[in-house]
Parts: sequence; C-alpha cells; structure tokens
Amino acid sequence: MKRMLGLLLAVLLCVSLCSCLGADAEIYGRREVLEYVDEICKEAYDEIGRELIEETPDNMEYRFRTRDRGLEFTANSYLSPIWIDATKTSFYTREISCNYVSVVHDLYADEVREILRAHDAYEDSYGWMQLLSFSDLDSVVDVLLQADAVYSRELAYNAPEFLSEHPVARVHVVWYPSQEDMDAHDNWTNITDVMLTGQNSREELYNSLANQYAQLCTDGKIENRGDIPPQYLQDKHVSLLETIELDGEEMLYDSTDNPYSQYGLTTDSYKYAWYSEEQQSYMLVMDIGFLSDSTSVPLINREYVRALGGSYTAESADGVYRSEWTIGDTTWEMRAVYDKSVEDLRVKRNGETIPLAYKTVDEEHNVGATFCVGVTAEDFCKLFDLRYTVDESAGKICFFSK
Repeated sequence: MKRMLGLLLAVLLCVSLCSCLGADAEIYGRREVLEYVDEICKEAYDEIGRELIEETPDNMEYRFRTRDRGLEFTANSYLSPIWIDATKTSFYTREISCNYVSVVHDLYADEVREILRAHDAYEDSYGWMQLLSFSDLDSVVDVLLQADAVYSRELAYNAPEFLSEHPVARVHVVWYPSQEDMDAHDNWTNITDVMLTGQNSREELYNSLANQYAQLCTDGKIENRGDIPPQYLQDKHVSLLETIELDGEEMLYDSTDNPYSQYGLTTDSYKYAWYSEEQQSYMLVMDIGFLSDSTSVPLINREYVRALGGSYTAESADGVYRSEWTIGDTTWEMRAVYDKSVEDLRVKRNGETIPLAYKTVDEEHNVGATFCVGVTAEDFCKLFDLRYTVDESAGKICFFSK
C-alpha cells in the first residue's frame, strides 16, 4: 500500500512539474524536427518522405537523403512513455530522435572491426585490446591507428568536432598478468578507453597509453617486467595514499560523536590523499563546516582538532557557514559561502588570513562532495600547524605536530 501511494505521489508530482501528456497529445511538428536534424547533420540534405508509423501515441517518421553522397537516414517525432520506479505510466513527453550518426558509423564499422579483429590481442566479443607487457604497445598502437584512419575519410563530409563527439568505436585497453589469465578472461587491470575519431596521431596515442601503463605500474596495479622505458616512470607518484597518520596514529575517520547531526559523521569516505599533477602535490579533502538537520555531513576538521586536543564549534545562517577551532594558543576561523557548491571560502589564523587555494568537486572528482573542497597537503597543514611526510612505498601520508 505504501509503495502504491508513493508511486501515485510520484506520478502526480511528475504531472505537475514536467507538463506530462496523454497518449492522444500532439507531437513536435516538421519545423521542430528539421531544426533538430540541422543540429546533427551539417551535410546538405533533402526530405524524401514522411509517414505516421504509429498512432495514439503518435510516431511520425521523416526520411532524408544527403545530396553529395546519397546517404539516407531518418528522424522520428514521437511521444515517449514516462517510467517511474520501473513502472510504465500513462503519461508521455514529446521527443525527437535522429539516426544520422549511426548511419554514418555504419559506413565504416565493418571495416574498422575487421582491422581490429586481425590483431591477436583484440578480443572481439568484448571489444577489448589485451596486453601482457609494455612491449605489446607498439603493435597495438599500430592497429588502432590503422582502424582510426578508416574513419578519417568522414572528414570529407563532417568537421573534426563531429568525429571527436561521435567516435566510430571505443576500444577498451586492458592488461593481464599471464596468458592463462587472458585465455580465462580473469584478473585483468583496466588501462583506458581509446576513442577512434579519425584524428589520432601515433605520438600522442602511444605516449598516452605508455604513461597510463607506467602510472598503473607505479600504483602497483600492473607488474613492471623491466620493459618500460625510464622516461615514462620518472617523476611518477602513487595516485592514491590510503593511510593517513597523525603523530604516529592512524586517522580512521570513524567518529560517530557528532553534536551537529543526529546521524553521526560520514568522514570515512574521505580517508585518503591523492596526487595532483596540476598542483604537483598530494591533496586531501577538507570540509567547510556545512551543517544540516536532515543528513550527516563531513566534519573532517573537527576530527583533527579533537585528535590534537583542541576545541571546535560550527554554526550556519543564510547559506554562510562559520566554524572555529582552537589548538593550544592558536585559533582558526573559517567562513564559507555555499549554495549547491562552495562559492567562497576564507580562513584566518589568529586574525590573519591564510592564503588557501582549493578545488571544488566540480574541478576535482576526488573531493567527493559539494560541501567539501580539496587542498594541498601543505595547505592542510596550515589548518592545524602540522608538518608532513609521504611514504609512497607504504601508501601513507604522515602528519606531525610542530
């Protein structure tokens, strides 16, 4: 009964907010369809027919042919059913679709696939290119470029941007520890996806794959069998440090004592440091003192303050979040403006502003939440008067009281 009530409420909400339609509603007309097609197909084309292929709900199919090469494709204006909680409702929305991109891809797909299938490392059933060692990269790149060159013929009809937005194939590249694992399709490590856009260069593609392979070796995900050139390994850092220590004790991020929310803390999701090539430093997640009555929110700073024997308070009003903490004779004040994301963040130490660069989750996915930011380990230390060392071989970052 509760499930049905929830479904009914969801439908009513959808009707009120989404202007949903019944099965007898009108579909988009010819003008809207042609505008939609013009956005996708930049070739000169002619409309060669149209037909109502379904009724109540309607589905009007338009047929087109390009002038230069006689490529035929279709567009459909139709009513699409709305599904809620895996249940099809009696409501619809107007939609337009066009198969121009897939028709273009069909011109090259078979040839691309045959080239890839000719390589021993290609697993056709998965669309994967399989590696056993770094030395396999040369031949893999060669065959990828051969397949990529097939699609480059489309540049005679469409701009480079079209090919980049609509690659003819996505080839997944993986590494296996042994031939036996490869034959059993077991124990692989994902490297990357290569997009066949008709515009790949050998140098860029090879270096991209080589650097990603070397990074996975640095991270211990791929075995280094001595065939990786030194230039790809130099200056590499371990991507993720999964252990954080403070004065010799591991920070478990597991506090459940939270006076600001009845649901406790969720900071265990942020117990790691990651390396940023842009910042040339390891980074950590820091919360902005965001408070909510209805959900549990990170209070990472509070965990460090408590571990260092200090005190922490936080409050909020009208989208401005203020927190303050004291350790010994030093007091920090943080002020953050937040509206779906962090818009401004400032920190003072004993009344003096600390220069603090930060990354939001929109700029760095490792931040993990809109009400957190990512800061360098150096800036993280400024929040608590710490110093730090990194032990990449042990996968940990260690903070120490000054």
